[in-house]
Amino acid sequence: MMSSPDLHRSLKRTSPQSSGSPGLMLFPRDGGCVLYDPIEGNIQTSLGDFPGCRFLANSGNWLLVLDSGSSLYIIDVFSKETIPLPSLESIESADCIVKRVGDREFIREESGAIYKDLSADVVRGLLWVSESGKEYVVLWLFDLPGHSYMSFCKNGDTHYTDIPLVFDDYAFHKFDGLSDMVLRGTRLYVSTSRRFVRAFDLSGPQGFFKDITGQTPFPMLSRHDQRYDSSIAVTTSGEVLLVESDPRSRTWFRLYKKDPDVQDPDHACHTVTEVHSLGGEALLLDLGFTVPANKALGIKPDSNYFTRHFRPCHCSPRDLDICVYNLATKSLVRFPDLDKMNLMDARWFLPGN
Repeated sequence: MMSSPDLHRSLKRTSPQSSGSPGLMLFPRDGGCVLYDPIEGNIQTSLGDFPGCRFLANSGNWLLVLDSGSSLYIIDVFSKETIPLPSLESIESADCIVKRVGDREFIREESGAIYKDLSADVVRGLLWVSESGKEYVVLWLFDLPGHSYMSFCKNGDTHYTDIPLVFDDYAFHKFDGLSDMVLRGTRLYVSTSRRFVRAFDLSGPQGFFKDITGQTPFPMLSRHDQRYDSSIAVTTSGEVLLVESDPRSRTWFRLYKKDPDVQDPDHACHTVTEVHSLGGEALLLDLGFTVPANKALGIKPDSNYFTRHFRPCHCSPRDLDICVYNLATKSLVRFPDLDKMNLMDARWFLPGN
């Protein structure tokens, strides 16, 4: 297998991408972050070494980084502007305390229970940064079975605020847990363990969040729910989609929306109907949402830019499968040059999104 440095030398180098078209941030196992232009098929530039760091999420040019000392920060990979974030143990909660017991180890005490052996290796996160770079939302959690909380902060916050993911009332237990989540601006969408979708408004002053789901959360269940990998995504209008593919032979993707004809979604085996077009939009599944198609920028309508499912919640990890699938033509484009790199991760990104 060709090593990352060898591959870098074998591909043409150009100046950093500035066209605004979709690009790939690549994270080789031997460290660092490089930018790949899928149109030209070349490595454009090295974005930094980042020794000992983990990359949790991206938003436009910005990365959410957890360093070797378990400190979180946001960095613009082009300008190198860095925004430090509160420490992981800085949480405002009525019934929870997080304590650091080592550089990468933590314990969490909540409601009389103590969760030990929490490692920085299982911290996952989401990030949104405004185009101006002045506003941001950061969300993180320890990704372990039985998710009970996630924590978030915004620009100007001095600590994180917990969002509970379990209910004390037994009648609401079907809405417990977490299987996937999407952050779009200050709006958070959560797919629960039983695939019910909840929505939260994170705008407002420090510590504010509001469940805006409504009285009847809707489950996103296809006929193949247990057989295939799936993720949720959100359109520009705020509609939640289910994205599905077969991990054994990823030659197709299916997209679904809420079926308005389902009378009793709480007891239905499948609750969605397939859609065959994104209506002039394209999907960047790494970010979890659609963007308007733009011919000048090479953003083709009905395209799904994909690297892996289960990105925010890796209890069921999946291998990378970097590709672009077009719903209209049923065509799939892969990037064989990248097979020569020993990649730990890769993320599609779009400047400003």
